[in-house]
Amino acid sequence: MAPHHPFVKAIGRSLRHRCGVEAGSSLLVAVSGGGDSVALLRALAAIAPRRGWKLKLTVGHVQHHLRDEGGQAEADAQFVAQLAEQLGLDGLRADLDPQSLQQGGNTEALARQGRYDALTEMAEQTGADFVATAHHGDDQLETILMRLLRGSSVRGLAGMAWRRHVQPGSNIWLIRPMLALDRADVLRFLHDLNQPWRRDHTNADVTRLRARLRHDVLPVLHDIQPNLAHRTVGAAQHLRDVAHMMNRTIEMIYHEQVRGDAETLFIMDRDMVGELIRAMVWDLMRRVLIEAGCSPDTLTRKTLSPIVSAIRDGKGGKRTFDLSNSVVVTITRHAVHVKPARKSE
Repeated sequence: MAPHHPFVKAIGRSLRHRCGVEAGSSLLVAVSGGGDSVALLRALAAIAPRRGWKLKLTVGHVQHHLRDEGGQAEADAQFVAQLAEQLGLDGLRADLDPQSLQQGGNTEALARQGRYDALTEMAEQTGADFVATAHHGDDQLETILMRLLRGSSVRGLAGMAWRRHVQPGSNIWLIRPMLALDRADVLRFLHDLNQPWRRDHTNADVTRLRARLRHDVLPVLHDIQPNLAHRTVGAAQHLRDVAHMMNRTIEMIYHEQVRGDAETLFIMDRDMVGELIRAMVWDLMRRVLIEAGCSPDTLTRKTLSPIVSAIRDGKGGKRTFDLSNSVVVTITRHAVHVKPARKSE
């Protein structure tokens, strides 16, 4: 029944037409043990042996050691290992150091980065062309709503891409073949297969923004628009196209207009930059500042907004902004200078 299930057919279409997966490819499937990733694994396992696909699958599980009350996280790992064995697939496991995930910064962000680092390493170990994750349409909608609430740019509101490089500089692709499906589709598939899965109790913690949206907001939106996942996919793709067009324009401006001298890393004509729409000034400055050595995480709305406003307000005088990594932005009547801060003797 599984190979002909609508859920499996939808995954197959996404693999070919959205994710760029070709017959004979090797995939590392990221499986946490939760319903979403178990459904993805079962669907891919049904697709893999088909004559038109012949995919090589490996199951990858990352144990974060952050949520192990009563051995729950370890039980998740054992569940994934047993499922891989039942499906006749090789399985790999990576264990993260919990102390390294709790030493300053955002624990959730550090855990996410550690997870992708581990998945990249496993993919390289197995020679995988792709890392497949189980993000679906409701995850996409949650992500877009979270970014909307935080005032994200067009790039942020474009949500998650169907495919991207798993890490900068890597030839391995991260793919999300479930984006056109939603949580209801996942549960229906699992129940039709009589397939158990592990439950993550942190998903019920409504003090976390994503969980609050999932429990209190998405049910209302699904009631208003039952076809919400598909509409979200279309809207996100439209915004991604807009972001791509902006990126191409910004890269052209960067290479044609941004210059430097002995003391200044980057000099831009203020009038030229000021004529751009605000969103493009924002992204151009972000591009230049990252090139100058600023960490992308430090270039928040609070940091960039006063710089962008100063460039576009038409006022004279000299204004200076000291940023992270000893980078200074100086705005004069006719130019925008980006240079390293002078170090005290």
